[in-house]
Amino acid sequence: MPTPNSKKHINSNTETNPKKSKGSVVQETIDESIVWTGEASNQTKAQKEFNDALRKHKETLERSKEIEPLFQLVNETYLNVVLPELNKQKQLERERFELMCSILIEEKLSFGKMQREFLRRYLLEMCNDNLTEDPEFYTPFRDQLETKFETLERIRYKKQMESRIKQTFGMDIDLDDFNRTQFDSDEERESHEEKYRDFREKYEEYRADYFRKSKSGFKDKKKSKAQMDKEKKQLEAERLLSTDINTLFKNLAKLIHPDKEQDPILREKKAKLMTKLSGARDNMNIAEILEIKLQVDELIPNQQTDVSFHDTSIKRFVGIIKSKIRELEDSIRQRFFSHPLMADFPSSKITKESLDVYLKRVKLDNQMVTKAYQKEVDLLSKEPKYIKEMIKELQSLGVQF
Repeated sequence: MPTPNSKKHINSNTETNPKKSKGSVVQETIDESIVWTGEASNQTKAQKEFNDALRKHKETLERSKEIEPLFQLVNETYLNVVLPELNKQKQLERERFELMCSILIEEKLSFGKMQREFLRRYLLEMCNDNLTEDPEFYTPFRDQLETKFETLERIRYKKQMESRIKQTFGMDIDLDDFNRTQFDSDEERESHEEKYRDFREKYEEYRADYFRKSKSGFKDKKKSKAQMDKEKKQLEAERLLSTDINTLFKNLAKLIHPDKEQDPILREKKAKLMTKLSGARDNMNIAEILEIKLQVDELIPNQQTDVSFHDTSIKRFVGIIKSKIRELEDSIRQRFFSHPLMADFPSSKITKESLDVYLKRVKLDNQMVTKAYQKEVDLLSKEPKYIKEMIKELQSLGVQF
């Protein structure tokens, strides 16, 4: 990688004061700026920090590329191994739920008053949790498990919500029908979506307006002097950054504009670099522009750009590049750890070895859960009284209603 070289420019308004130090080295009071070519000699502290930051930025970009096959491994494991197990568990959970409801509702077993009420509430809770996902299966059980008072309260709350919708949007909505997810055909689904399209659009406008007003109210608060100074500095930094980016862009664009290139191979390479450069300029991405600068120097080493910046600009570049590094690292973590399979990954550092160990454990854990569900279904089918052991275990775990 080409490294910046300190190039000394004598300011015509500044006097030079030769001064001898140990070793007879002559130093001059000069206006120093950086040229993005040459050897790594006589670098200022800012130049060295810039090189370190740019190197780390490049390493982080490489790491993000290395992470991609690991993410694919996670996704394939989820789709091909874990998801089928989860579907088995879901089916077995339904079978277990149905067996438990059958034992309670059909009175296949005698229960104490507290046991019966605990079981009823436990099953009703399960029912309500899964009602939206599969109303066709769970609604009949809910109707049998609810007390008369619970049913009246549910209906009262539903009517209250429908009344508020009517007052706010001027529309009559049946919430039970609105929340339906099961349809017999695509035509029925499309008809349902069309029926509630106007309400959904009005509701989204209402939400957007609510958040806009909330944000506006927050902005109307008087800013402190410290906040105003911070914003002023930020605007000035953005202005200076824009100037620096435009300087770099113009110098690089002159060298890589494809219309000026006769060689077809070079023209194609320059066209790709020009597209990247334009995108980086539009996104104010100084780190990417400087990476492109290095690629341009490698592509046409005899025409390296002689662009100079003061140390203040270089320091600003360092801050921006470090910010880009943090954004890259956050995006890697967010992409990886937002995956449902990675919730319990024990380390922030992801390697192929640690990931293999983790995915193997996840696979075994899911298989154990499936076996546990299957065991309970088999026991409830053969020995209904096993349900009493389940109640004791739930109570010992602190489950309350």
